Amino acid sequence: QEHGPVAHDRAALNQTMRFEVGVSRRFARLQRAIRRLHLLEKEIDVIWKSSLPTREIVELRNMILVGILVAEDAEHRNENRGLHFNKDLNEDVQ
Repeated sequence: QEHGPVAHDRAALNQTMRFEVGVSRRFARLQRAIRRLHLLEKEIDVIWKSSLPTREIVELRNMILVGILVAEDAEHRNENRGLHFNKDLNEDVQ
């Protein structure tokens, strides 16, 4: 069974990635997601430093890092690519 705060942070990560960094994006939502992900990163670091590492904590730290990388990359992308679409980019659909 997961540590209470870890389970809560994992749910927050899943929700942030699903609703803010999903297939259809906007710059404001990406920026909000990046802020939330960095807050989650700080929260899990407190748990990391104050308890023995568990599989759940290690996995959550890794998922948060990947989430930050994905969101920051999406924020810097100036074109729509594949299925990932930023509604704030004006491009002619062919």
